[in-house]
Amino acid sequence: MPSPSSRIPTPGEIGLRRILAVADVLLGGMEESELLEHLLPVLRRAVPADSVLWLAGDRQHPTMWQAEPAGVLTAEQALALDTHHGADPLLTHAWTGSGAAVRRSDLHNDPEFRRLPTFDAVFAPLRARRQLVVGVHPDDQRRVAVVFNRASPDFAQHDVAVAEALRPRIARALARFGGPSPRREKVSPREADVLDLLCRGLTDRQIATRLGISPRTVDKHLEHAYVKLGVRCRVQAATRWQS
Repeated sequence: MPSPSSRIPTPGEIGLRRILAVADVLLGGMEESELLEHLLPVLRRAVPADSVLWLAGDRQHPTMWQAEPAGVLTAEQALALDTHHGADPLLTHAWTGSGAAVRRSDLHNDPEFRRLPTFDAVFAPLRARRQLVVGVHPDDQRRVAVVFNRASPDFAQHDVAVAEALRPRIARALARFGGPSPRREKVSPREADVLDLLCRGLTDRQIATRLGISPRTVDKHLEHAYVKLGVRCRVQAATRWQS
């Protein structure tokens, strides 16, 4: 009879350990700006995946994308997500549906997946043939979709259970940061999009590519935002927007 130390953990025990590892990060007391840097690698281990995408925004559409490993999502792929996310049943489920953990294979078959515009533009280059998503709704306005990607095999039912157990924990962690700041309410939604990307270090041309607009339009949005925020330059705008 094997000793307790050599006993193979059950899927339920493994899942609990993964959930607790994520909970440790969520309860770490760090600032919102630091959270994703620590959270995404732990999520990728909690629900074993080749990559994890974090899409965040308002009730209408995502405005911020982050990926683990860092750099796995290009600006062109992020733009394709912005353009086509509404036509993808998996992302729509996370954004406007219940958000409960679900696999791509639970919603449609492989040929249907390959016909989606997000497949060729985003997921095929990522080798994301198998996917699992959870939708997090910290409040009435904010939305987050966490997309776990694998080449193979498909996510098991215990992976779905772990992801679903993490969903309310992530929501509570994000809720403590509160809703939109008073500064965000001063500017238009598109100006807020531009400022968010400016704070991430993107150039006007990169922001334009991400949002599907021209660099000249980006410049105009920034000009209007400067007036509303009471600043005179990009550095001041970024500092005020993040304060």
